[in-house]
Amino acid sequence: MKFRFSLFFSLVIFLVLCGFLYGLRSMPVAKIWNNYSVAYVSNAVSEDLVVFYLENEGCQDVITLSGQKVPFVSSISPVASADNEYLDQRLRYFSDMSSSYRLFYIPEKYQDGASRAIAKLSREMGIEAGLDSIERYPWMVPLICLAAYIILFIASKYRSVFALPGLFPLLLSLSQPFYAVAASVCLMLLAIYLINGLWTRRKFVSAIFRSLYIDILIVSSLMLMLAVSFTVFLLSLGVFAASAMAFVFLNALHEYQEYKLSFTFIPIFSAWQIPVVYRKTAKYLVATSFPILALLIMFLISTASTPAASIQGIALPSPSDGTMPTASSFSLPNMNSFYEWAWKQLSYPYRTLNDSSAIKAPKDGDSINVTHYENTDDGIVVTEEPVLTYNDEFKKKLREDAMDRVSVEKLLSSQDDDVVVKYSSGIKSKSDSQHNGINLALLLTALIIPFALFAAYLGLGRKKYENSK
Repeated sequence: MKFRFSLFFSLVIFLVLCGFLYGLRSMPVAKIWNNYSVAYVSNAVSEDLVVFYLENEGCQDVITLSGQKVPFVSSISPVASADNEYLDQRLRYFSDMSSSYRLFYIPEKYQDGASRAIAKLSREMGIEAGLDSIERYPWMVPLICLAAYIILFIASKYRSVFALPGLFPLLLSLSQPFYAVAASVCLMLLAIYLINGLWTRRKFVSAIFRSLYIDILIVSSLMLMLAVSFTVFLLSLGVFAASAMAFVFLNALHEYQEYKLSFTFIPIFSAWQIPVVYRKTAKYLVATSFPILALLIMFLISTASTPAASIQGIALPSPSDGTMPTASSFSLPNMNSFYEWAWKQLSYPYRTLNDSSAIKAPKDGDSINVTHYENTDDGIVVTEEPVLTYNDEFKKKLREDAMDRVSVEKLLSSQDDDVVVKYSSGIKSKSDSQHNGINLALLLTALIIPFALFAAYLGLGRKKYENSK
């Protein structure tokens, strides 16, 4: 009865987890801009029609040419500065270099809907259209996890017991094929391998929680998953639950099989008395670091050689590698350009028309002061009150205001302020879910953990009777 209940409940947990892993599966996407995909559509199609197709597929907050307004006017004076170069230049974000295509910037959360809408538009209208984003499934990432699984499976004392609980972390690497997730999966598999050595002994469950090695591996892998994303963290909790249920099922199966035997063997030592890490298992602490090291190397290589996302040689506005463009490169305004324009507009009412400094670009610390005259017993006292200061607080306020509008400024605010933007047909793409400093830090952390545990074993965990292991 216990075996049948465990089998039924285990199957329910397994199927539910597999459903979530499939339904919430993700894939790295290479794209030109952080947080946005760029759709290019032939000028033969009107902007309204393109927006209609996008909205039908659920795409909202699309940044379009018609959606661009003057960001603001001074509340003090309706008369604005004649310097409109920034407003004119930002409109170039909505066409390619040859002016053959209209460009639309779509938030990345609508990636799937945008792909369907653009494909449908191109098919039904018979025009050229597409997205800059490239989806490529990184098969090497789950394959490295599979290699770690096979190594630990062969090394396991009870291979059949390792096989089923270890399967679920492997499925997670297929569902979320990201470098940091795969490194965490390797740590999960190592924890299951160490747990495997305690199998069939009394106090099996409590020994798991008493082991510092196993606890560190489980907690660190969960924390790494949480650092990747909350969705991945929830999936990892489901994986741990499924692996735990696999142990429950295997234990019920073991008891059911022993029940049918005439006699059975009972291990003398309890799980508390068995070292989790000894000479044999310690070697696999170091061995597990090699798949993680392979992931780190792949990460560094892919970061340096990310494929270009622009398609068919169309020159699109793209963040460059930081090199200042030449005059022929058609440099476009960035967020700093917006700050400078906003400063000129906001400071315009306070400046005399004879002040030639009004046309100069502001520098950090520049301020606009209003002079006050106060009649006191000692005569007229002159004081100055700063009403505007060009600093980080000024820029932060502008960025927050820009996030409320569907404008070029909202696109630019998701990039670095000083990014150099120019037309390019071969710019290196960005991939937020893969290529950033956070993922590098997570991979290095995952790499350090097995070595740290091995060092702890050498310093604290060795026993005199290990030679017999």
